[in-house]
Amino acid sequence: MKRFVLLICCILPLAAAAQSQKQKRDNFFTDLNDFLEMRAAKAYARMDTSYIDRYPYIWDARTFLNTEGLHLRTEGPSSAQLSTGMSNRVGLSLSYRGLGLSFSKAFGTKMNFGLGFSSYGRFGFEYALRASSRLGGRVGMPDGTFRNAASGDMTLLASNLNLFFSFNPRFSYAAAMKQAKIQRRSSGSFIAAASWTVWDVLDAGPDIISKQTSVETFLNVTNVMYNRFSIGAGYGYNLVLGDAHWLLHASLIPMWTFYDSTRLRTDGKTTRYSRPAGRIGVTGTARAGLYYRWTSRWSVGLSGIVNQMSSSSSFRIKPEGYTRFAAQDWQARLSVGFRF
Repeated sequence: MKRFVLLICCILPLAAAAQSQKQKRDNFFTDLNDFLEMRAAKAYARMDTSYIDRYPYIWDARTFLNTEGLHLRTEGPSSAQLSTGMSNRVGLSLSYRGLGLSFSKAFGTKMNFGLGFSSYGRFGFEYALRASSRLGGRVGMPDGTFRNAASGDMTLLASNLNLFFSFNPRFSYAAAMKQAKIQRRSSGSFIAAASWTVWDVLDAGPDIISKQTSVETFLNVTNVMYNRFSIGAGYGYNLVLGDAHWLLHASLIPMWTFYDSTRLRTDGKTTRYSRPAGRIGVTGTARAGLYYRWTSRWSVGLSGIVNQMSSSSSFRIKPEGYTRFAAQDWQARLSVGFRF
């Protein structure tokens, strides 16, 4: 009997703690739902429904196929000419009241996936995390020669956060990027944007990385990390065709890089190179898309995006020298969505 009472005394606090955690989770999701519902109601109250309208559904499920590529070029102590080539990934995305999460994977290849988190409105954001083990090309050696790195010998980890604001309330970025709104009449807008990008190139394939048994051994992997923060402004236009069933989108946003730095790590030693004061690099982002919705529930879209960073940016290296960095990142997507 004493053991039974002791067991009950041990179980009751655990059950109470579990119930408390469940209650906290329920409260969190309830508060999140209330916030998203309130945001949607305020946005709809300010919406010019002769130009923009919303769907009568709160969920959006979408399957997509991504075809993409990345080219990197650096000159200086970490010279390299690298490319992922053209790769394909299959993915799924799910959005609730405009807040979306997506995941994509290239089957048959280790460490080749993408994770996205986004929300589109007049003010919106999109975050993407990507890993690719298809990186290869030519890598500079300390003696000035180059070695060839086959695809799969190097790994790329890329992180990107974009923030944007459209000035014209009759223009819907949500209709163009995720078909989360209905653009009923053609409209364009000036767009302000900010972008933060991190590219980390590891001189090791996925098999080597997965076998690292400690932080110390992992830090011995040679890598180059590049950080960039840019702001800019551009213009986007949504052209509506076929009684608002067809939508053609195009936008171009030039950006100016106000902060960037390169970190080179080799043999466990880290060296950082920062942009000298007064130097500003130029980048640009171009988007285009064609979308069709045949009912209020179903839609299909074909879109593309190109991020181009000029190779004119340079960094002073003490005591002397320079590093020059250039990149081109592109993606094409075919998607089919269902709302409920």
